[in-house]
Amino acid sequence: MFDDLRLNVGISYSRFHFRKMKDPVVRFTEAVNRADQALVIFPETVTDSESLSGVIKYLARRFTSGNLLVVGRDDLLGGLRMHEKISTVTFTPRDINAWYVPSGDLLRKLKRSTFDVAFDLNVNFALPSAFLCRASNAPLRVGFAKTHADQFYNFQIQTRARSNSSFAYKTFLNCLEMF
Repeated sequence: MFDDLRLNVGISYSRFHFRKMKDPVVRFTEAVNRADQALVIFPETVTDSESLSGVIKYLARRFTSGNLLVVGRDDLLGGLRMHEKISTVTFTPRDINAWYVPSGDLLRKLKRSTFDVAFDLNVNFALPSAFLCRASNAPLRVGFAKTHADQFYNFQIQTRARSNSSFAYKTFLNCLEMF
């Protein structure tokens, strides 16, 4: 009961925080191909580490110049072996406030760089990740279609079975390969 209230307050705060931010007009067919700097927000829960590892490897190959930043919880990123050219920013549950909004320190770490594209790999809605994706100021913000996603992403990938993360990540890769 209190978790739903906290989430609703966090979403309302996010709506207020980003109220003046307008999205630039983006040609999606060219945006991913021309992207140089990418942000990847690691999922808050990992159910299929093999499929997720495949997505990370694909993005590492796609952004070979080493301009890929992965943001995630320290306990989850530690278990995944990262490619040596991938930069990481980790956070702990203490970096997320009571309303599921990232702390100012975490946002400052993220804003040290500019991004052309941001990918949120959470299949289900996670406010901290969605907030980080929106706060990245990337012209193209890619996430899965889910509740409240319209407020945070300007490109959403629809999957038929969100409960199956393996299928969701396969759909994600197929969608990215179209561009």
